[in-house]
Amino acid sequence: MNSDDRRAARRARREEKRARNRAERIDGLTLERIADMDALYDAAMKSRRGVSWKASVQGYCLHVLGNVYKARQDLLNGEDIRRGFHEFDLIERGKLRHISSVHFSERVVHKSLSQNALVPAIMPTLTAGNSANMKGRGVDYAIARLKNQLARHYRRHGTDGYVLLVDFSDYFARIDHDAAKRLVMKALDDERLVALTNGLIDACGDVGLGLGSEPNQILAVALPNPIDHWAEEMAGLEATGRYMDDSYYIDMSKDKLKLVLACIEILCDDLGITINKKKTRIVKLSRGFRFLKKRFYYGPTGKVVVRPSREAITRERRKLKAMRRMLDRGEITLRQINQSYQSWRGGMLRLDAHETVLSMDRLYKELFVNEYPPPGAEILTLTRLKAAA
Repeated sequence: MNSDDRRAARRARREEKRARNRAERIDGLTLERIADMDALYDAAMKSRRGVSWKASVQGYCLHVLGNVYKARQDLLNGEDIRRGFHEFDLIERGKLRHISSVHFSERVVHKSLSQNALVPAIMPTLTAGNSANMKGRGVDYAIARLKNQLARHYRRHGTDGYVLLVDFSDYFARIDHDAAKRLVMKALDDERLVALTNGLIDACGDVGLGLGSEPNQILAVALPNPIDHWAEEMAGLEATGRYMDDSYYIDMSKDKLKLVLACIEILCDDLGITINKKKTRIVKLSRGFRFLKKRFYYGPTGKVVVRPSREAITRERRKLKAMRRMLDRGEITLRQINQSYQSWRGGMLRLDAHETVLSMDRLYKELFVNEYPPPGAEILTLTRLKAAA
């Protein structure tokens, strides 16, 4: 057996292993599993979390068994479960986002489809560097992983090296439907499930996937998966990672990263993804860089420092002052203000932002402390009253 025969044999073994793993993943992923009464009831209970105050959700849950049974019959009979969208715009950190929210009855089906078909079929194929929309991962996972990668790089090379930052332009709104459907067809064998998912994709128009649908989130996370595998397994880079549409690639050679970017552009063309040229760049590690609205850089001793962006700090200061004005007009309560600030503060405490938190605490006290006790004061007062009694 010569070298070509050995390579062919290894390739055949790899393909056989992939096929076996895929068969195990999708075993039992059928329309009957999605339409199971227990699965739909569980999906309804999970879908109402955080929105149970809405009249539409309360109306659905009042007759949940009947509504779940109807959803089951619609799915098994091939009826169209799409009900259109509630469309609205919101401003997130100064950026306009168009939301296409589905009706609650359709959201229940979306949840069952996602948890009982798309997640078990697609998520195991994603790389460890893909951090978004997965149980056990998230922003904290992405930041911790990048910190570990930078620390390992420093032990090997010091602050020398470069990072390629890649951003996809208007990602959700430009997702190619044919590429998303190819992903679904590759992941699932049940033609009825494929048709159901493709119908949800087509409901979003000619191009793009709407924000507000769980299957769309899963497809958006998984679509650039070929790029992730190529970068981690074939490009020979020091480190890589991606959170939704933001990616980074670390290596010692700037020329190599330029070549990597050219290859990524080719892969993006095949997937119908557009790269944002303004936000895509190569940066020296010694200068620091931004990822997920956080600034990463090496300290004097080589410690990896993670700071919030200046825009985030400025935005919170303006927000607190705006809430002070809203409080004076009676548009917001003190408890809502405190909850909002403590949420922001908790996120900052995970970063290297001790002085920032102290400075923001001083502003918070100047604006609100005379009218609202600090967090925990109500509990302390209640404890003292019980002790006195």
